[in-house]
Amino acid sequence: MEVGRYYALLEESTGGNGQYANWKLTNLYDLGPEREAAVAGALQLARTYKPKHPWSDQGRRIFEHGLDSWVVVVEGATSRHHFRLSLTRLLAEQP
Repeated sequence: MEVGRYYALLEESTGGNGQYANWKLTNLYDLGPEREAAVAGALQLARTYKPKHPWSDQGRRIFEHGLDSWVVVVEGATSRHHFRLSLTRLLAEQP
C-alpha cells in the first residue's frame, strides 16, 4: 500500500441479524492517486460489486451516506442485503 493513494473500503454483514449483525471489512480496492478517478472507481464498485448475499441480484439502490461514503441495498429474489463503501486516502502506514 502506498501513502497518499485512494482506497475503497468495503464492509459487509458477515452473520447475525439486527443488533447482533457482525460487520467486517471484506475488501480493499486500490483506486489510485487521483481523487476524481478514485470517486468514479468507487461509484463503479457501488454499481457492480457482487456481494455474497443475495445470490440473485434483482436490483440495487445506492445511497450517499456522507462525503465519499455510500450504502448499497441489493434486492434479491427472496431477500435484501446491504453493504457499505467508503472512499479513503491512506495517510500513514507503520510496520
